[in-house]
Amino acid sequence: MKSAAVIFFSVMLFTAMAYCADAPWYAGDQRCPPPKDDGTYSAPYNALEHQQEYPTFPDADKPGWSCSYHREDGVLVQYGDSRTPQQQWLAVWDRHNLE
Repeated sequence: MKSAAVIFFSVMLFTAMAYCADAPWYAGDQRCPPPKDDGTYSAPYNALEHQQEYPTFPDADKPGWSCSYHREDGVLVQYGDSRTPQQQWLAVWDRHNLE
């Protein structure tokens, strides 16, 4: 039984590591510099890429980073999404939202 638990934990750990390794970090500019990867924010997440996969990876319940401002020409510039990956997924794939 202990070996099964060790194997399960190892698989979960490697899955989380693989997800984090593939995820690019946030982009920004001079007025909206992206945050450091210090555990304050979840990794960037795109719910459209994960139709059947509700996010349960580590930090999926942490908010994402976002920053916005108006340029001099009136254009609104926005980076990131401040919702958690779980909130983003529910907003796109929750059946109650689709009806």
